Amino acid sequence: MYTVFVVDDDLPVLHYLKEALPWEAVRCRLGGCFQDPEEALSAAGASQVDILVTDIGMPGMDGMALIRAMRLLHPKLKVVILSCHDEFDYAQQALKLHVTDYVLKETMTAGLIGDLLKQMSGALDAERSSEAAKRDMEAKVKQNDSLLRQAFMFQTIQSPLLNVQEWERRAQEYGIDFSRGERVPVLAFPDRPREAVARFRTPELLRDTAENILTEALGTGACEVFPYQQGELLLLFPFSSEHRIGSWKRVDEMLRTQQKCLLQYAKVSYSFMIGLPCKEPLRLKENLAALVGLGKERFYMPHGSVGRMEQALPVAGLGDELLAQYVPALEDFRQLVLQEKTDSIAATVGQWMGVMRENRFHPVEVKEWMLKIVLEIRLRLKSLQMNQTSFSSGLLHHDVMELTSLQELGEWLQHFLNQAVECAGRIRKESKRREVLECQRFVASKWQERVGLEEAAAHLHLHPNYLSRLFKRETGENFVEFVTRTKMEKAQELLERTDKTVEEIAAMLSYENKNYFTKLFKAHTGALPSLYRSSKKR
Repeated sequence: MYTVFVVDDDLPVLHYLKEALPWEAVRCRLGGCFQDPEEALSAAGASQVDILVTDIGMPGMDGMALIRAMRLLHPKLKVVILSCHDEFDYAQQALKLHVTDYVLKETMTAGLIGDLLKQMSGALDAERSSEAAKRDMEAKVKQNDSLLRQAFMFQTIQSPLLNVQEWERRAQEYGIDFSRGERVPVLAFPDRPREAVARFRTPELLRDTAENILTEALGTGACEVFPYQQGELLLLFPFSSEHRIGSWKRVDEMLRTQQKCLLQYAKVSYSFMIGLPCKEPLRLKENLAALVGLGKERFYMPHGSVGRMEQALPVAGLGDELLAQYVPALEDFRQLVLQEKTDSIAATVGQWMGVMRENRFHPVEVKEWMLKIVLEIRLRLKSLQMNQTSFSSGLLHHDVMELTSLQELGEWLQHFLNQAVECAGRIRKESKRREVLECQRFVASKWQERVGLEEAAAHLHLHPNYLSRLFKRETGENFVEFVTRTKMEKAQELLERTDKTVEEIAAMLSYENKNYFTKLFKAHTGALPSLYRSSKKR
């Protein structure tokens, strides 16, 4: 449906067009009828207008001025002029304004205007279809160019550079021309690739989005952008060794700006690793290969940072030293879980991540070391309860090995430990409740006997003092109070449902002294046993 504005200072004309035109049949909707051109122009600024049907001669702003002003708001506006004048100069002005049709009011009918609107709807359909096809073609061309640039970069890094002249010819097609000066390569990569890919559903869509943002933000000539893999991109910045400090500063400032753009528009945090300046193809190839192979250095880079390859420290492969840290680390993390020290998790994890960063162990060894620790904790949790824990060893292995940075590993470990503490608390609570419930069941089954705390503790294989404290904490009453209450409830049942005497019921409940039993019963129910029985019978 296309929106139509009708403007005429003649109210009967407005009423006629509003009521007589078959709006839905011509696939149009009436957006507004206006006697005042200024009012129509104001309304056009707040809504989409596709077709304008307007009078020529109107007070204040005439139809020609209205057309010019509305075309500034809606450049593709279709126009039908209504006029009582048959002068040639109006027709000339209408032609200059690309008016679709010019209708004299004497000959105007609803059918004529309806046919014109139908024709304009068809023309608008055709224009939109053409624009959509054009956009699709441009997108395919752009996508094809992106794939070609990616293929060129892959070939440059991974294949032997046998024909330098041919490479230079192809490189010039993508803006790389060493005759104009040096280039410094930069690797751009998402800090959390799994989350970023999940956000965009495919690595290709993430890569294309990042490429579009960087290309738009950097502008033509500032840098060459090449897609690589998994949302990564390779950038080539112009560089001048003669003005080395200024060039480094310029590259660093531009990368900081691009980080903000990517975070703002793609909602993805990116880091950048800057390579070494080079001015010939073979050196660039070596530099690019070194950049994309810097997985170890990237592992220790903080998220949202800009690093320099020449500043990156070598990563130690000290497997024995890392192994020596296993026992103290496991003990620290295990105590956090078993003692439920939630408040200490962040500090303890930060401390051990600092050890990893300081020694710069190999990332794979760090992840395997951490995986062994979390699996030990999982095994400990599993041993504390009868049921399977919620931590699957397969999922834990997958999660840990997929982490791409030390920062991400630390955040994951904090989340795991918080879950483990919650699980340990739940197990402890359930375990204590099981012990108390078993104690209550034992007392209930021994209602005819004298049951002491020592006997119940022996049945549960617990120390009497521990059982006493546990029972009080979990139920709010001490063990003796529970035993008495259990017996008095049984006495109530016997008084209501049997004909046994008070003396017999007291003896059944192992009370040798009838008066002591009567005193306990009254304290529990507020009535003597005989009165309780008679009240229940009534």
